[in-house]
This record gives sequence, C-alpha cells and structure tokens, in this order.
Amino acid sequence: MEEYERLASDLLEWIRRTMPWLASRQTDNSLAGVQKKLEEYRTYRRKHKPPRVEQKAKLETNFNTLQTKLRLSNRPAYMPTEGKMVSV
Repeated sequence: MEEYERLASDLLEWIRRTMPWLASRQTDNSLAGVQKKLEEYRTYRRKHKPPRVEQKAKLETNFNTLQTKLRLSNRPAYMPTEGKMVSV
C-alpha cells in the first residue's frame, strides 16, 4: 500500500508540474519559434513521457495485485487516499 501511495504521489506531482507547460501554446509567431516549440514537444514525447507511462503501468499493476491479494484473503478492498485512485 505504501509503494502504491508513493508511486501515485510522484506521478501526480509530475503531472501537476507538466500540465502548465503543455497548456502553454504561445510562440513568438515566427518559423523559428514554432520549430523550437515543436522540438521541445518532441523531446517531451521521446524522453520525458515514456518513463511516466511505465510508472503508470506499474502503478496499475501494483493496485490490481494488491486488490487481488486482499480479495483472496477475504479482506476489504483497498481505497487509496483522495485523488490517488488509478483509472483502470
């Protein structure tokens, strides 16, 4: 449960930091400015996002494994803290 909470917190923090950058659509209205913005996005898609996609998959696996173990032990289902529920 602790590992799930830690992974979820880390992933959510990264998402909170990344969202404003992704939402920024401003350029200096020149070809060079647009190309720079596009290259930044390509770098994000190639280098920064893939590890986070893997982290989300690990988070989902941990959650499902935990739920299965609890169910097999006739224990109540695990409910993550507010805002840390994985979307399965």
